[in-house]
Amino acid sequence: MSAILSGEGFHFLFRTDKGVIARDVWWLGTALTGAVAFVATLIWFAIAPLAKHGLAERGLIDAATLGVHLYLAVYAFLILLTGVCWYNLTAKRFRAMGRAPAFAGLPLVMGLFVGAAHWVAPRLPEMVPQWSATAIDMGLAFVIIWTLFECGFKTKATETE
Repeated sequence: MSAILSGEGFHFLFRTDKGVIARDVWWLGTALTGAVAFVATLIWFAIAPLAKHGLAERGLIDAATLGVHLYLAVYAFLILLTGVCWYNLTAKRFRAMGRAPAFAGLPLVMGLFVGAAHWVAPRLPEMVPQWSATAIDMGLAFVIIWTLFECGFKTKATETE
């Protein structure tokens, strides 16, 4: 594990999509990127209520609100960065499985569609009904389960363990 977390191992796993990796390395990298995103999201959920306030509650320029919005910018960058790292990691695993590495981007793109659908559905219910957002949710769930099966449980292109 220490070789994987060294500078050279980190560069290979997360900064390039070239090469192949084993299943256990994929799980470790997925756990690392997931942990970073999970902790960052917990922090956001904890401080997000400070982002909404009226002028009657606090002044126009408020240090807490400014800090929350600065964290939001850092959080957005961090989530995008972990997505890119996870794509690079997963592309290596798909390549090792004999599949096209481009499949690694499918959960990320579907996640963007889910976010967009849930943002626009309440705002334009006559154009984007709620059932369409739910249908995209189910599509994302399928893609995630398929990706976990392909990358995390299959040992070769035709075997499972």
